[in-house]
Amino acid sequence: MTDTAPVAVPADETSRIAPKVALIADSCCDLPVELLERYDIHTLLFPYVTDGVEYIDDFGQTTSHADFYRSMEEGKQPTTTQIPLRSYLDVYRGLAEQGIPAVHLSFSSALSGTYETALRARDMVLEEFPDARLEIVDSLRASTAEGLMVLEAARYIERGYSLDELVAWMLAERLSYRGYFTLATLEHLRRGGRVSDVAATAGAVLDIKPILHIDDEGQLKIDRTVRGRKRSLRMLADTVAKRIVDPESQTVAIGHGDAEEDALRLRDLVAERVDVKEFVFLQTGPVIGSHTGPGMVSVVFRNQPTPR
Repeated sequence: MTDTAPVAVPADETSRIAPKVALIADSCCDLPVELLERYDIHTLLFPYVTDGVEYIDDFGQTTSHADFYRSMEEGKQPTTTQIPLRSYLDVYRGLAEQGIPAVHLSFSSALSGTYETALRARDMVLEEFPDARLEIVDSLRASTAEGLMVLEAARYIERGYSLDELVAWMLAERLSYRGYFTLATLEHLRRGGRVSDVAATAGAVLDIKPILHIDDEGQLKIDRTVRGRKRSLRMLADTVAKRIVDPESQTVAIGHGDAEEDALRLRDLVAERVDVKEFVFLQTGPVIGSHTGPGMVSVVFRNQPTPR
């Protein structure tokens, strides 16, 4: 198994085009580095701590995703911390100095203080550059769902969307991005206090696999449980087939926590059920991976028609 899953990039997306509007994302979006570079997306990097040592979630460039999850399998228990305020200020101030309008599509405010810190940093920069155009939008999403939103926002910028048009699209469409995922074990949710010790133990004994999603408030919820890994992947594919709208126009995103084979299997299961425009693959980084553990597999799609 390779460290990096294949990334579907359409043939007409081989050149790098500087956007008229700057797009800012955090490392929880989990997009492949090649897409971040392709669309010139500005990134804010989350720190995480393992055994008292701080690392940076830089999309697997310094520490590969495989090594991160291997450390968890060996018993390490990483924790995530907030992105420092100075990181926001550096990015925002740099764009304001150049007079570039910008929008930051933020990690869900229900899961992190990222959004609130972003608002604070924006206000500080606007005091210094009152004519700057800088918008902050709460995605109410995380990881694969956040990443798909960021990718599609970048494509709309490339098509000529203005800052106001882009923000209006984000606010109108963010709840249409539906993400569902399954885990290899309930243990990491137990450590985070999201399930009880009894439930985690019973899950291990009975081979129970949870299906989870991010709700409309941006919070993590257990949707249902099934028995067995294969059944959980089929359930994800069935959910796509049941709830996706206008699939032929959609990009469907599949994410995984060092589980490439299962991610590819999920792609095949979805493709057997519906015809979609394309698939993109994302590797889930330390921000979400610290809570979901190795073996997480997710799928994200829209349950509304794709804007033309």
